[in-house]
Formats: sequence, structure tokens, C-alpha cells
Amino acid sequence: MNNEVILSVRDLHVKFSLRGQQLHALRGISLDIYKGESLAIVGESGSGKSVFVKNFNGLLDKNGWIDSGHIYYLPKDAEAACCTARPEEKMLAGQYTWDLAALKTDAEWGSIRGKEIAMVMQDPMTSLNPLKTVGWQIEEALHLHQHLYGEAAHKKTIEILDDVGILDPERRYKQYPHEFSGGMRQRAVIAIAIACNPRILICDEPTTALDVTIQAQILSLIKKMKEKYQLTTIYITHDLGVVANVADRIAVLYAGDIVEVGTSREVFYNPQHPYTWALLSSLPQLGVKGEPLYSIKGTPPNLFQTIRGDAFAPRNPYALEVDFEHRPPYFEVSPTHKARTWLLDPRAPKIDPPAQIKHIRSARKPAQGAGKETVKRTGEPLLSVRNMEVAFGNKRKAFVAVKGVSFDIFRGETFGLVGESGSGKTTIGRAIIRINPMTAGEVLFHGKRISGKIPPELDRLVTQKIQMIFQDPMASLNERAKVDYIVSEGLMNVHRKMQPDERQGKVAKALADVGLLPEFAARFPHEFSGGQRQRIGIARSLIMEPEFIIADEPISALDVSIRAQVLNLLSELQKEHGLTYLFIAHDLSVMRFICDRIAVIHKGVIVELADTEKLFEHPLHPYTRSLLSAIPMPDPDAEKNKILEIYDPSIHNYAVDKPCWTEIEDGHYIMANGEELQEYREMLEERPFGQN
Repeated sequence: MNNEVILSVRDLHVKFSLRGQQLHALRGISLDIYKGESLAIVGESGSGKSVFVKNFNGLLDKNGWIDSGHIYYLPKDAEAACCTARPEEKMLAGQYTWDLAALKTDAEWGSIRGKEIAMVMQDPMTSLNPLKTVGWQIEEALHLHQHLYGEAAHKKTIEILDDVGILDPERRYKQYPHEFSGGMRQRAVIAIAIACNPRILICDEPTTALDVTIQAQILSLIKKMKEKYQLTTIYITHDLGVVANVADRIAVLYAGDIVEVGTSREVFYNPQHPYTWALLSSLPQLGVKGEPLYSIKGTPPNLFQTIRGDAFAPRNPYALEVDFEHRPPYFEVSPTHKARTWLLDPRAPKIDPPAQIKHIRSARKPAQGAGKETVKRTGEPLLSVRNMEVAFGNKRKAFVAVKGVSFDIFRGETFGLVGESGSGKTTIGRAIIRINPMTAGEVLFHGKRISGKIPPELDRLVTQKIQMIFQDPMASLNERAKVDYIVSEGLMNVHRKMQPDERQGKVAKALADVGLLPEFAARFPHEFSGGQRQRIGIARSLIMEPEFIIADEPISALDVSIRAQVLNLLSELQKEHGLTYLFIAHDLSVMRFICDRIAVIHKGVIVELADTEKLFEHPLHPYTRSLLSAIPMPDPDAEKNKILEIYDPSIHNYAVDKPCWTEIEDGHYIMANGEELQEYREMLEERPFGQN
């Protein structure tokens, strides 16, 4: 790692004015960022990650300001600094720096944004202008920051599109953002940032909404661009698998303060702060199936109030008395590793980190099966899907989103459906619950057909007994309604004669079942955290006393610690109420922890279905193998050396020998033709002795 400091933050305090009160968002952060490094900033939502980096290019919300502190930056041309931005007493690498904390106007920030420090936002669709072509938006950055025009700008744009892996760049140059897939839009946003020719590239959750395979490609692309354009990269993320892949160093933020900073290997293999222990322990990859995941108890502190002592102390099971009285200083573990915890004081008792953390180096093959009994699949399935087909559009130009899908889900099991965006996962879930009409096939519930036109009595029964938990807890809740109404709306529709007292009692019980207080019923959704909003969505499903719940990406928008809480909650509710789940997700590490069986879907067709451990240990279909190879693991050594398997559908020769859905061994199904079945059987025979 280069020892030349390119940006130095010193004792930075940032405040916001909200509802007549001051929120202390950053509480005296100091951090050096080195030229050419990849720094990852991790922490829960609200910890201050995005606020911290927005100070680097003047993008703080209008209600926020730098209360004190400095951000010293070494620009390409230090002599170009304006007088208000260059305190001559501070030098980096023997050159005068700009103090970004002193910049006030857009005119002053104009020489920094994009040209010196560029940013890739979390949602590429909101970052792109829907009315302009992608090529025009990249060229605009070239005009502003590299002063390229005409043919030179066009040629450079095509080169950048090609660099970021967009195929057929001449054609794509003329297309609009809505014509790009999610992964391609993220590539386009990276292309615009690269066109600015910056020194520092900030990536704010660049892969959160992407599938594991696309995520792996984007991470590989950013690393490639970093080398080609000699960038310093800063990643903001809560996905520790991503961190292990990309980071040279890691800074862990909690309640507006950096509690630990070190190299990637130091933070993963030798973490020192109890908050870092808690984040790592919450990972599904380190969990034991059938046992609760570790989750951080309590909630982050109220930053409207003055924090006394260590901000993490109320949630820290290892807290000492001094933690509640005095803020700990940094203790140096190595020249590159320090942590703000009293446990490192020579006078503190010796406390070993949690046992889960010791398994990080073996996270790819953990003891996943311990303590978990496989659901006995006997008798009739609770729900059956037979030859489901779902198409959109008219008959002349129909898009078939789901083609000939069949599977059974048995009472009490968690059945996983995994695949990339656009594969048809959510479409299947919505077709089961009859939001999306089917064009062919049928769905059976308790052996009765519930698809198509059904009697009103059965319709009411299905509405009650099959519920859905949606991906975005904020978008799925009525922001103008109180929690009491949101949770009980379905109940009022099905049981219209129910008395208010009985209804309120059921609301209170449903809220209690998901760990929320009865008084929360009088609040609005915006008054809750993301994890609490998802609990409200689960309570809304539970109040109907369902047998079957479709959980559509219920944790993809949540932090790692909140994910653990929601996964534990779903498992507890399953045991308590005898629920059956269809769990839809693209995060296979989560699927392995919670699912009994998993079906893998690609472009509307299920290509493989097996017991979870069998699928992970012996994947047969090349698409399944590509998904498994892309799973981000919290192990820097394994992550940096892993080899991605890229799935190419053209490897299948189905011109004459057509594929069919075949049970290749007990409970293990695959979509394959005769030649492929022979190959897969040989793969199974080559398994180590004693493995099924």
C-alpha cells in the first residue's frame, strides 16, 4: 500500500438541524486515506457512512453543516487551490493542500466534484437522466472535466463504454437508461464517474440491489478501473463479503465515530472492537442451521442527545463500568490497526472474541447442518405448482416470464427460490397469490385448485391462509396510515363484523409476536427503522393466521445485524405457528442458512432443485455452479483468490435432444437433455465415498 496520504480528515464534527433539534451525526472523526488504496467504510444504517463521504464533494443535505474539523486534500494541481481552501500550515507529501471543510459555494466545489472526487450512487436509475441517452450523459462529463468535444469526445465515450464492459458500445451509446438492465445501468454510472477523470472514486453501496453474479462482475470492474485509471477507491457498504473482496483497509463506523480501523486481514482475522465482533458474528455464513443467528440487541444511540462514554456500551455484552463513563481512546494493535475500546487497556480483563469469528477462514464449508432436522416430506404437499406459465403483453408480442414451472412445497418447510433479477422469482410468488394471472398451468393448495376463477368461499380462504411479505418495507406500507390500520386492514376485509376491541387485541398480539410494543400501533411508518418496518409487514401477514407465507426478498434492504434479527424472527414464528415459507432471494448465503430445499431459476425456467446441503455440496447445473461461485464470503484470502464461473447458455445443445425435468437422484431434480444427464450422473458417481 502506498504511504502517500491523498486525503486527511481531522477531528470532523458534522451536525444536522432536524425538527428544531441538532443531531450530532459525526463525532470527531480522524482518518487518513492513502493514494491508490481501496478503503471500505462499514457500519449499520444511520452510523454516518454516507454523511462522512458526502463531505468530500460538498453533497451534504441543506440541513447539515461541518461544525468543526478539517478535510485536507492533495489535488492534482495544488497551485490551483483558491485562497479560502488552502491553509498553508498543513502540507501533504510536501505540497500545500485544500481544506475541503472550508469550501462553501458551488463555484468553489465545482473544481472538486467529479474532476477530483467522483461518486457512484447506490441506485443507478435515480443517478441517470431518463430523458438523455447514456452516451450523451458520458460525453457531458467529458465536456466539463476533460474539455473534450466533437469526434474526440465521441471516441472517448465509446472507449469508456467498452472499458466498463458494455457490449456493442456504438449501439448502446444511443440508448436511454430504461433500455439498460440494472447491472448495465450501474456500469453506465461508473462510466460517467470515470469520464470525469477523478483521483478518488467513492462507491456508495454500488452492489446492494444487484444479484450475486452481477455484483461479482461490478466489483471486478471497479477493481479493473482502479488499476487502469490509477484511482483511490472508497467503498460504503454493509455487506462484509463485498468488503473482503475489495478492501485494502477497513474503517468500522458506529454512531458517527470510527471504532476500529485496520487492514482487511487484520479486521477480519483479528478484530478487536466488540461492535466489529457483533457485525461479523451476525453473518449467515457463520451461523448454524436450526440455531438462532447472533444479533445485536437494542438500538443505536439517539444522536440528538449527548453521548457519554462508549456509544456502543448499552448494546455491548462485554462492556466495562468505565465504558459508561468515559469515551475510550484509540489503542494501537499494530502500526496499521487501532480500535477505540477499553478492552485493549492493559488494566482490562482478558476477553476472547465470540466463537463464531474463529470460523471465518472456514466460512465456505461451515457446520451448516448441525442442530437442524430435515422436514419430513410425507403425504400431500401443502402447495403445488403445476406447469405454471406467466406471460405479459398481448398475444402478438407476449413476453413469457415463467415457462412450465412445477414444484411442491410441504407443510412446515422453507422452500427457497433463487435466481438473478428478471429470472421470474417474484412473478411466481405473485402468481401463487393471484396478483399475476397465469396463462397456463395450475396452483393447488391443500389439493384444491386456487388459480383461475374459483368460488368466493375458497377465494376468502386463500386470501386469509396465504400471505406475502414484500421486499421494500417502506413502499409496501401506507405512509398515511397508522400501524393499527396497516396491520389490521386485511382482518377488517375478511372479518367485517369483528368488534373493535377484539381487532385491537389481535393487532397487539401480532405486534408482540414480531417484537414490537403495543403503543407502536398509534405511530406512522416513517417513525420506524427499516428493520422495524419489515416487522410491521410481517405482523400484517401474521394477523390473518396464515398457513403459507411468500417472503419476497424480505431482508435484501436491511443491514447485516437487522437481517439476523428478521431471519431469527421468521424461524421463531415458523416453529410457533407451524408456518410454511416460500423464501425468494438472490443471496445464497442467507438461503443456505434458512431453507430446507432450494430451486434455482434462470429466465423463467427452474434448472435445478435439491435439498439445500446437497445443492451446495454437489451442484450439477452450470448456472447453479456460477451462482455458488459468486457468493461473497467474509474471508479476504478466499475472496481475493476465488475463481468465478461465468454461465454461458450457449453451451447447451438443445436443437435435437430437448431438455426435460428429471429426478436424477432422490429429491434432486434437474433440467437437462439425455447427453447432459449422463454427464451429471458421472459427476455424482465421482463424489467422495459416503456422501449423498
